[in-house]
Amino acid sequence: MWVVEFFHVLIGILWIGLLYFFNLVQVQSMPKMTEAGAAKPYTQIILPKALFYFRHAALWTLITGILYYGMGRGKVEGIPGWEIHVGMLLGIIMVLNVWVFIWPNQKKIIAGALEGDALAKSKKTAFIFSRTNAWLSLPMLACMVAANHGGFGF
Repeated sequence: MWVVEFFHVLIGILWIGLLYFFNLVQVQSMPKMTEAGAAKPYTQIILPKALFYFRHAALWTLITGILYYGMGRGKVEGIPGWEIHVGMLLGIIMVLNVWVFIWPNQKKIIAGALEGDALAKSKKTAFIFSRTNAWLSLPMLACMVAANHGGFGF
């Protein structure tokens, strides 16, 4: 069971790390990269690979989390409290945001399939859901940690 927990945590770190990279570094840097002429190579070489790891880390974090939760039911002392369930719900919402809103829009942006208002709308949608995930990650992480450390009630 510890192997599943280990991979859940490791892959989760990859996912949340990339989420923070996109929200704290990439969003701030893209205007400067565009001015310097570096945006196109970045979006064609680095971004597709980073988004591949991002979306698959999200999926595998969910899969390993469900496996870990399922394996622990009945085998560990006590049943997890409400914190783990809230954390799981937030994680599921975040994975859906990645696969339903962020990735489809990023795919169109990278392919250069959009122009004008459609491009602006796609960029805004991806940004809003990515930023939403960044904010949801804070209570999600707090709930996940609290669930294994006595809850919020201390």
